[in-house]
Amino acid sequence: MNVKKAFWMFSILAILSMISDRIIFVILPYYLLDKGISGLNFGLVFSMAAALVIILPRIFIGKLSDIFGRKKIYSLGLLIESLSTSFYPFLSRIYEFGVNKGIKDFADTVEDSVEDAIMADTFNKKIRANYIAKIGTFIPFGRAIATAIGFLIVTYFSLTLGFYVASTVVFIEFLVFILIFKEPVKKIKKTFKLSIKDYPTKFKIITIIGFLIAINFGMSYYPAFFELARSLGITEGALFALLFFDYIISSIFTWKSKDWIDKIGRTKTVVITTLGLSVFSMLYAFSSNIIQFFLVLVGISISFYIYRVAFKTILMDSTIAKIRGEQIGFGKTLQGLGDVIGPALGGFLIDFVSLPSAFIFSGIFGLIAIFLAFKIK
Repeated sequence: MNVKKAFWMFSILAILSMISDRIIFVILPYYLLDKGISGLNFGLVFSMAAALVIILPRIFIGKLSDIFGRKKIYSLGLLIESLSTSFYPFLSRIYEFGVNKGIKDFADTVEDSVEDAIMADTFNKKIRANYIAKIGTFIPFGRAIATAIGFLIVTYFSLTLGFYVASTVVFIEFLVFILIFKEPVKKIKKTFKLSIKDYPTKFKIITIIGFLIAINFGMSYYPAFFELARSLGITEGALFALLFFDYIISSIFTWKSKDWIDKIGRTKTVVITTLGLSVFSMLYAFSSNIIQFFLVLVGISISFYIYRVAFKTILMDSTIAKIRGEQIGFGKTLQGLGDVIGPALGGFLIDFVSLPSAFIFSGIFGLIAIFLAFKIK
């Protein structure tokens, strides 16, 4: 597929994906909190969802894309995500939310794994960081659009409408992908034999870092971030407004990152931004007003988006073309394990220790990731 055409396709997909993602990011937690769900049960919903995803063989999904092609697998993921998102308003029990979110997260994982493989196939190592940084800029930009839409939904309509809007956006994403993406014919031996022993050491280290940052994120945001926002009197509409400005600022920094990531080194970038994620996660614990909350939010967002570019680039650089889908699927499995541990541990700490403790411990997991980053060569 033509590189420029692929770039614009990925950029459009990124915007649409983030519109849906950010609407659900705010609406679902507030929807659960409105139902009186405790911190621990809240965390269990997200951990149960992540556990269901792990049960499903991510590594085999990646392998399937190596064998049968990426387009079929990615398209199926989009359809499943669209359907599962539209089911939320009809659910009422904890296990129902957990199962449905598990199905949605599985669809997200299918898309993310295959999308990363397509990017690695399309952008060679020399231009990879530049294009991934450019596409990465559309992530916070799309999220900024989502906050404007989300603000209108929660202000003038209802939380329930947000689920339907998000579902529709994903379906549009599905149409864009199947109409634009042209997959080259590949001649690959059709075998399901896995090659884990052949994975480079560099790849294994970066996947463990992804696992630790997944724990960091889960502990900080599900439900700690939303519990903190509520305790500071930040409503759904106000949070959407804060996120809007946060994403605009983050998009500027992410765009600029394409000019200097390769200059200072991809590994150093991972180290610096992981430090940022760790420190700012801990600073949430000391936020006592909306201004401090917003400043920490901006700091952690900038760190995350630049980390994401460097992390993905190193991950792709350390894959082997013929088993790329399998390798990325393996990496997603480890991240999924982190997604299980993070919310459950965070919810436990909130209920039995304190809300600040969830942020402190999440930062500690990030600091551990930094030591591993120094081992990447």
